[in-house]
Amino acid sequence: MSDDRIHPAAGRGFEVSVEHYERGRPGYPDDAVTYLVRELGVGEGRDVLELGAGTGKFTELIVHTGARITTVEPVPAMRAALERNCPTVLVLDGTAEAIPAEDSAFDAVIAAAAFHWFDGARALPEIHRVLRPEGAL
Repeated sequence: MSDDRIHPAAGRGFEVSVEHYERGRPGYPDDAVTYLVRELGVGEGRDVLELGAGTGKFTELIVHTGARITTVEPVPAMRAALERNCPTVLVLDGTAEAIPAEDSAFDAVIAAAAFHWFDGARALPEIHRVLRPEGAL
């Protein structure tokens, strides 16, 4: 995979290891998910963006909330798995540093287990740009 938006080793590794990732990556504690849903106001009528959504391990835990969920994932194989695992969410190609969305489009932004991959100096202004004034990360 030649995608200069992400580290080459990460791109290659994630592209060829989707099945291993899905089987081996641990899930998220129910209490943590419940806390995030409550604190971020994830629910009916809310627009939520998940960055670095991978195969949807976290996404599938919040689809039941009724929120309109948009996900951003740069690795094609991960996006394909995400579309398969979470067919009701919008899956976009992109990164946290270049979010393919309008200004003030989301009530909440979530990066369940991906923030360490981001270039914080570039990603945080982008996250701020797509959040509504009362939005939260």
